[in-house]
Amino acid sequence: MRNLQSFTVEVDVQSRTKQKIGAMRGRALALLGGLTASLAAAAQTPPIPESLQSAEMRMSGDRVTLPIVMVREFPFVEGSIAGVAGKLLLDTGAQESLTVNSHRVPVADSQSVGVGRFGSGQTYVEQRVPVVRDIRVAGLRYGQVTHVDAQDATQLEHITPDFIGWIGYYFWDGYALKLDYRNLQASFYRGSSETYLSGEKLIAALPFELRLRQNIPVMSVHIGDLAATAAFDTGQYGALYVDAATKSNMIQAGLLTNPGDDDTYDLTQLKINGQTFPDIKGIAVYTDGFPPAKSTGLVDKVVLTIGYGWLKNYKTVWDSQRKTIYVLEK
Repeated sequence: MRNLQSFTVEVDVQSRTKQKIGAMRGRALALLGGLTASLAAAAQTPPIPESLQSAEMRMSGDRVTLPIVMVREFPFVEGSIAGVAGKLLLDTGAQESLTVNSHRVPVADSQSVGVGRFGSGQTYVEQRVPVVRDIRVAGLRYGQVTHVDAQDATQLEHITPDFIGWIGYYFWDGYALKLDYRNLQASFYRGSSETYLSGEKLIAALPFELRLRQNIPVMSVHIGDLAATAAFDTGQYGALYVDAATKSNMIQAGLLTNPGDDDTYDLTQLKINGQTFPDIKGIAVYTDGFPPAKSTGLVDKVVLTIGYGWLKNYKTVWDSQRKTIYVLEK
């Protein structure tokens, strides 16, 4: 997606070239989705609400299960667009049903609709494609999809060379998403919570609020005694945004520890909804502000983005209708 595309960190790609391309963990990490801001809109193309972009691409049925493929910290679904096979990132931080990597998938009659900016400061041209044909997402097929977003995502091909695009929130709008990293499945449910909780061991039910983006769950959390705001997103590993003084205080209090020789930290004493959770290992910590604060409404002093570094420990259910994330034993 482009109105919200992911959190950022400077990373070493293939141990040679540093690029600011997304929030992930360690040296070989890169952006694949999440939070960004749109800088400008092209006057020749009137804006279309995200809910109407790729509107033909929606799920149907009471339950849909898609097999996922993990590449490093990111859940992908095998598929194809216009006959080009590859991987689609299943990204809760993306709003549009489909965004195409136009570097890999040829698109026709695209128009520039503005300039987007990753949280790192990198810019990219936002494109709108009138029609994209022959889309396959695992076993789901869509003959034709209109008003499709596209962008050149060359840098993401460093993570998986066959990256063809993103699938986002409106693809499964009206469904609860159950994400199971152990069994490599993403399942989507309509109906009561019993449909996805039956037979599961519930660890926590975490209510969330929404700010400016209805696809980004936001919660008030504590790190020790420090109040923070957490935003959940499958399109990144996780990161902490604080000022320099707060970072120093957290290190002194043992809330941030650096057990290795890199510049990441283990975050301890995380409490969500009054419940303590295990440490998040190896997150990046930034002291220069949260880049997409205005576009997301996350203008808080302390922002914690929660992704794979925390999610990998559980099954999780993202229920937008009930505004709750259910944490299940994996």
